[in-house]
Amino acid sequence: MNHLQLQVSAGIFAVTWNSQGLLTRIDWYDNPPGSAAASSLSSSWSALSRVGVPLVLCELLVRFQSYFENGTPVGDIPWDVIDTSLWSDFQKSVYKAIAQIPHGETRTYAWVAKRVGQGLATRAVGQALRKNPLPILIPCHRVVASSALGGFMGAVDPDEPEMRLKRWLIEVESSWLNPTFGFLGEAPEFPRRLSAGFPQSIAESVDGSLWESEADEQPQVG
Repeated sequence: MNHLQLQVSAGIFAVTWNSQGLLTRIDWYDNPPGSAAASSLSSSWSALSRVGVPLVLCELLVRFQSYFENGTPVGDIPWDVIDTSLWSDFQKSVYKAIAQIPHGETRTYAWVAKRVGQGLATRAVGQALRKNPLPILIPCHRVVASSALGGFMGAVDPDEPEMRLKRWLIEVESSWLNPTFGFLGEAPEFPRRLSAGFPQSIAESVDGSLWESEADEQPQVG
């Protein structure tokens, strides 16, 4: 497997693709600056080897960076370069449904269940979203309970990092859709302390290719 890491204000995102150049996972790590895990990932970034990366993934990472910096929509999902071989038919239908939720808006689990033709399957929808291997890109954060935030990436406790991320993602998109000061064009600050000194932007650090990690695989979240 091939790995690429992007550090933004909300944490570290690791993108994984297979030998066929198909996207397989997006993992998120909430590593506070100065922690052992953050130091390890920073070292991994500096130790990466310049290699060819599928062009569509290069473009996706640039869009991701704009999303986290400014709340700009990620854009269309590149379904043709996603490995869906391990997805059930139900997962595919759920992910296709939530891909239709507009940037800056939310829908309920019941809405998704009806959308896939199984109006009573709200619990099954929740399980499919829990298994979503491509959070952010496939926007499961836009699905909420009828009277609460629901869960995200396997978490349900409002104080868990994943739930803070979900609230922040919804706020980022809402702020882009309805900016208080349109000339600012910046995403809200992620609700935790961050330090300076992050790696330079994807757009600045690549020239026709990105970076592939040769470090050990990180534990998967969710």
